[in-house]
Amino acid sequence: MKFRYVTALLVLFLFPVQAWTLTLEEEGKYGREVYLQVATSAKLHSDPYVCIQLAIIKQRLEAAADLPLPIKLSVIDSPTLDAFATVGGYVFITTGILEQADTEEEVAGVLGHEFSHVGRRHVAKTLEKEKFINWGMVGALLLGMLIPSPAGKAAVMTGGVGAGQTMSLKYSREAEAEADRFGVMTCEKAGYNGLGTADFLKKLAAVGLDKMVPQYLLTHPYSEDRVTTIRQLAKPMKTRVDVSFFPFVVARVRILGAPVGAQNEDIWFKKHQKDPKDPVSAYGAALVHSLKGDTDGAVALAKSMNSPYAPLFMGEFFVAGRRFNEAIAVLGAQGHPVARYFLAKAYEGQGDLAAAGHVLAELAPYGDTFPEVYQRMGMVLGREGDEAGGYEYLGRYYMETGRYRAAESNLEKAVSKYGINSPRGEEALKLLDQVKPPKDNKKGKQS
Repeated sequence: MKFRYVTALLVLFLFPVQAWTLTLEEEGKYGREVYLQVATSAKLHSDPYVCIQLAIIKQRLEAAADLPLPIKLSVIDSPTLDAFATVGGYVFITTGILEQADTEEEVAGVLGHEFSHVGRRHVAKTLEKEKFINWGMVGALLLGMLIPSPAGKAAVMTGGVGAGQTMSLKYSREAEAEADRFGVMTCEKAGYNGLGTADFLKKLAAVGLDKMVPQYLLTHPYSEDRVTTIRQLAKPMKTRVDVSFFPFVVARVRILGAPVGAQNEDIWFKKHQKDPKDPVSAYGAALVHSLKGDTDGAVALAKSMNSPYAPLFMGEFFVAGRRFNEAIAVLGAQGHPVARYFLAKAYEGQGDLAAAGHVLAELAPYGDTFPEVYQRMGMVLGREGDEAGGYEYLGRYYMETGRYRAAESNLEKAVSKYGINSPRGEEALKLLDQVKPPKDNKKGKQS
């Protein structure tokens, strides 16, 4: 990965791109270039709990925000505490942020703030002021921000060019204040208490007192005045949307992100023993049992839980143990999209591809944040004999994960199978245009 960063630094010197005023179309195009750099170098998180729940939060916020572009939210598997928006509506959040969060309101606050940067076009306006812009370089430097070790960051950020471009990724005080204001408004309109950002900033500032300052605070500076202002902006209201599933997501991230071993097991078993009635601790202990291959132990714990999500957890553990008939029995009546995902896996494991495809089609709205939905859909359709649909959804999967050559190959096959003049063929052609190398002939942009 270090080689990628060094290459990007050389590209900046050899192929600088002069700044100009970005249109929304150009912003989307160059945002995809930055996304491609990040998606092909960083590890995108693919856990259904995390990705689907973040897609739900995203949909709530996006419906409440005034945005010039649709949001493309991606979860990066990194312990670094960071979230950032780039041009074109592309927003990234790390699993490190989720591990540190205690409430959904905190994560909604972080995302609402980033969505407001998109809505107010802060990234585009900041980069327009730069003398030279290289979008691959911007992507490489964003990747550098995700490196947890100080030495790794130094390798990427060393030198005047890197330092100067990094400065352009930091927001002005005015932009941060505006994003705070609009972020609070967006969260409240979406149904969340607006104090999430303030609560999370206070928490990160406390973490930074005895550790390296979290990356998020380097690009989103903390101050008591800022927190006070956010608290003054927020209305005295309770969260109106259902946030009851989020604690289980956090528990899952913390367990799957920790080293496999007796220490992690001991932590969650002791938590459950200390408070057997706490459903989150029970789920954590059950998940540890499942990861160890003890399906019966995991299911027994889930069954004993006083939680509306107990059938979902039982179904998840049955699927992990390849007991698909039992999974279908407990998941069939469940409506949560995570439960529907495991139901689709159970149908697929049982060999009922038609039922699996039907359930996966319900989950298509979550595909841009959880691309595995597209991958499974493509495989199921292909196995059913729908070659065109299989190629299309595999193309969508590769496009969302930044593998544009594979996306182009599959989408071309989809167009061929559908017929170029058919409605589905025309839709696949539009997707194909997004993954083909951009042709930039605008005068004055290339020097």
